[in-house]
Amino acid sequence: MDANMTVSEQIGWRFGLRWVLLTIAGLIIGFIAGFVLGEIGLGYIGTETIMAAVVGFMQWLVLRRVVKIGGFWILANIIGFAISSSIHSAAIYIWKLPEDLGIGLGVIGWTIAFTIGGAISGIFQYRLLRRHFQKSLLWIPANAIGWGLGMGGMGIIILIFNMIKSSQFIILLLRESAPLFSLFISPVILGVITAGTLIWLIRRPTQQILDTATQK
Repeated sequence: MDANMTVSEQIGWRFGLRWVLLTIAGLIIGFIAGFVLGEIGLGYIGTETIMAAVVGFMQWLVLRRVVKIGGFWILANIIGFAISSSIHSAAIYIWKLPEDLGIGLGVIGWTIAFTIGGAISGIFQYRLLRRHFQKSLLWIPANAIGWGLGMGGMGIIILIFNMIKSSQFIILLLRESAPLFSLFISPVILGVITAGTLIWLIRRPTQQILDTATQK
């Protein structure tokens, strides 16, 4: 009974909440660290890669309490976003793709870049998850959608407030705080989608094991 309660705690709402909160912390810390280092010459590639690395580390801290998984989980994020940010930076330089999240085409570019990064890192992370859980292939689209929608949501919030033309103090305040507010929205979207997917993956084989034990 106690063992079952422990499993439930690990893969239930507490696991999901812990995952979302650390994803928020990871993205904010990673964004600040990446932005500072990006300003001294690393550019977008360094900024996105550092952010992905910190988020990956936070995710690994949560996941390792449930299943034995190596630090390659973090490296997968680094590889995925180093590749996607390189492609994005090339598109900005070669095709003059807008880099501003306050512009519609810029939002599309960032969303595609983060979707690609999530997909690539998801492929590598899937190779770790499949050793433990069935249907782990679902992690790839979930990770890609989570990262893509997270960045897209951030861009849309900034875009909406930039489109509001008003000199009222409250509107100006909201417009200036939109990037900060969106910085919380993005990891919530990413965290909820990926946490939900992981909980489903973890619960599925666990339930099969419990059913088999009950039948015996």
